[in-house]
Amino acid sequence: MDLTHEVSFVLDLEMPPEPARAFVRDVPRSLSQATFLADLQVIHGDPDIVTATLPVNAALFGQRELPFRSELTVTDDGARLTGLPITPTGPGWAEVSGDARVTPSGDGCRVAYAFRIAIHLALPAPEKWGGRALLSMIEFTARNVLQGVMASFPEAVRAAAREVEAAWV
Repeated sequence: MDLTHEVSFVLDLEMPPEPARAFVRDVPRSLSQATFLADLQVIHGDPDIVTATLPVNAALFGQRELPFRSELTVTDDGARLTGLPITPTGPGWAEVSGDARVTPSGDGCRVAYAFRIAIHLALPAPEKWGGRALLSMIEFTARNVLQGVMASFPEAVRAAAREVEAAWV
């Protein structure tokens, strides 16, 4: 089962564009308030790789850890994450991609984010109507969990940005 959700949002910050670009490129800092991520790491190399897990607690299939790996690319105006396919050891995995673009705005700057998360769950094929019904319930629950995670992204980034922004105000 594959489910995808996207979220876009804009932050107006009271700091110059260059420190804002440094903020969006520093994934551990910009996602420091993202409590929906576990084991966030950046493996420095060429390119840098961001890894973490999305702990998903869904009543129908319990607590699951969905790992992801994304390539981090520095762009002229910010940063880009490109989700990489992985072979999970558990029931599934996530693919996390996104862009953060910084532009000057008045005395500060504007940061536009666009994230896309796809989750891939390995589920057995249903053979009877009961199995199809259970699969439908799992899909509904997983979609709601994914939407909840994505809805948390903007506030998590805003909270981390406020901490950095306080040094510039």
